[in-house]
Amino acid sequence: MAGNEDKSIRVRDVMSRQVFTVSPTDTAQSVARLMEETGVGALPVEAPGVGTILGIVTDRDILTSVVAEQLSTSTQVFEFMTVAAESCEEGDSILLAAQKMHDHQIRRLVVVDEKRHAAGIISLADITRVSPELGGLVLDGMRSRAPETSQVEGMSSCQA
Repeated sequence: MAGNEDKSIRVRDVMSRQVFTVSPTDTAQSVARLMEETGVGALPVEAPGVGTILGIVTDRDILTSVVAEQLSTSTQVFEFMTVAAESCEEGDSILLAAQKMHDHQIRRLVVVDEKRHAAGIISLADITRVSPELGGLVLDGMRSRAPETSQVEGMSSCQA
């Protein structure tokens, strides 16, 4: 069961504030290069000139949607990104973030500000660093591929 301390730790306390974003018209190759240069496996996709987060693209998206389908490396991000990526806010508890990761079987959430601009990224590794028990519960739930309606003990339902 997740401890009470998990309810007091906020996303802002553990998230990565350095966030790189890409445009929906960037190419798979340019995104892969940026991932390699920055050492990240996921990049929020933002509306150019507006900054609003439209979705997310992961290294796995490139592999399964571009490489596996033998698409060109010039394929644009909007053709294979995850639209309306799950997100959370800086003031949310890590318990809420972990619940979303568990429910949606994902390892990262884009952290957004009040204008839906990227403020950072929180990963399962970030949560596990401060609460190994909570991170382990989320990971166990992901491994079991439990139905989306199941919950990690100690977590309440989240509205997406």
